[in-house]
Amino acid sequence: MKLLALGVDHHSAPQPVREALAFDGPRRLEGLSGLQARFPGVEFALLSTCNRVELYAAGDPASIPHVGDLTQFLADFHGILPNSFATHLVDYHDEEAIEHLFRVASSIESLVIGEGQIQGQVREAYEVARRAGAVGPILHEIFQQSARVGKRVREATGMDRGRLSIASVAVDVARRVFDRFDDKAVLVIGAGKMAELTLRHFAPLKPGRILVTNRSPERAREAAELWGGRAVPFEELNRALIEADVVVSTTASAEPIVGFDQYSRVLRARRYRHSLILDIAVPRDFDPRINALETVNLYSVDDLQAQADANRSGRLRAVETAAAIVREEAAACADAIRHRHLAGSILRQLGDYSDAVRTRELDRLFAARPGLGEDDRKAIAQTLHRFQNQLLHHPRTALRTATGSADHSGRSLVDAVRHLFGLGTHADDG
Repeated sequence: MKLLALGVDHHSAPQPVREALAFDGPRRLEGLSGLQARFPGVEFALLSTCNRVELYAAGDPASIPHVGDLTQFLADFHGILPNSFATHLVDYHDEEAIEHLFRVASSIESLVIGEGQIQGQVREAYEVARRAGAVGPILHEIFQQSARVGKRVREATGMDRGRLSIASVAVDVARRVFDRFDDKAVLVIGAGKMAELTLRHFAPLKPGRILVTNRSPERAREAAELWGGRAVPFEELNRALIEADVVVSTTASAEPIVGFDQYSRVLRARRYRHSLILDIAVPRDFDPRINALETVNLYSVDDLQAQADANRSGRLRAVETAAAIVREEAAACADAIRHRHLAGSILRQLGDYSDAVRTRELDRLFAARPGLGEDDRKAIAQTLHRFQNQLLHHPRTALRTATGSADHSGRSLVDAVRHLFGLGTHADDG
């Protein structure tokens, strides 16, 4: 058994190189077809995302292509010169390749550690390869195991918990303050990129009303329409503040747009209903003294950034635990695949050995009893064949079962069968 992972990611290659090697859309199927045509008998899968392009190959040592062969294939397929990307390629072999896939599926290798998108991308890579007929028993095993390992890592470390962007942390804060949003009004002040990103994160909460205000009425209207909200003239900001339970302010104003006395009047008009203000503007849009008002929670961009940094630190601390889980799982997976391969070799040897013994003994019997008729010869041959299958049924079943277990019983049983039946070690057992 031989495994190879070869590719580039955000650690090893700049974006132009990753883009040049990408297998987007139908190109992935074309790539798999090309690999199967050039390297018959080898299993393949292609993982292609914006941050990585990786090729996984598995098969017998004699048939698996070398790194140079696959590099040339990538150059030919994409119509580029090998020297434009070859120095950025990173290769992993055998158990190391399994460990790498498990690290990828667990998002340890992601640009944003702990992000969840990569798990679906790994699953998609497997499904596309399976539908193309490019996956065999080895890649089937390691890709299926990668999904389980990714889930175990997330559950054991919580690495996927805690948002990392200011806009997403703002939504987490809102969830901690309010337990429902269908009866809440969300006001976004500003209509730039940060406002749009914040609206995108708030949309899944399905707030009762979305209000957008901006000094440019046209931009406010465009942003509101995009998210099913209502544009409010900037001159009517106070009225919008009275209506809003959650306020997200993202303007580029050089001075605060809402002062302490101004929001005190707003709060009285709201009859002191609880309000959450997420001021992610730099400089601040809201006077920081507003946070001292009763029933008001005011968070600045520094507050949200501190939470994002704490979340990021938590994910980084979890990496060591996650890596230990991945190493353990990769070793167990490689062991199971090796044992299964050994079992297949031993089962073939055992079948060949028993066939040879049966044939030899039949030849001796028929030579010693030349008067046996054709029907008797067939009956004796069939009886011995059934006897052989019944005799070997339990050893075969035990081998198949034990080599799929997580401990070393498979190796022990293989060695015992070799010893008991005098079987040799074949070159393809490794």
